[in-house]
Amino acid sequence: MALFNSGGRKTKPEEEDTKSDPRLGQAKDHYMAGRFKIVTIDSVPGREILGTFGLIVCRSYTFDSAFYGLIAQALEVNADAILGYRETVAFHPEGDKYYSCYGTAVRLKPQR
Repeated sequence: MALFNSGGRKTKPEEEDTKSDPRLGQAKDHYMAGRFKIVTIDSVPGREILGTFGLIVCRSYTFDSAFYGLIAQALEVNADAILGYRETVAFHPEGDKYYSCYGTAVRLKPQR
């Protein structure tokens, strides 16, 4: 017999908020100001890649926390952009969603 009702218990942990973590707020500000690039392709048009830091991944129950957490991780390693950006959502039987954002953090050659 399958049970679909959790009996009123909340199974999802408290949702994170970009306001509660200063790293996420800083990452959001960087992204919204256009100082950080995220592309789904393997290069940033018109820019040369100086170095690659590798794959970075961030997971969360909220999309904003996963997305801005990914940017925060990239900023911590002094990256300028994320290449090959992808995101996935896992749906659980209780109705919870779990977001995963990932890509390759890179350093770009400064523009003249």
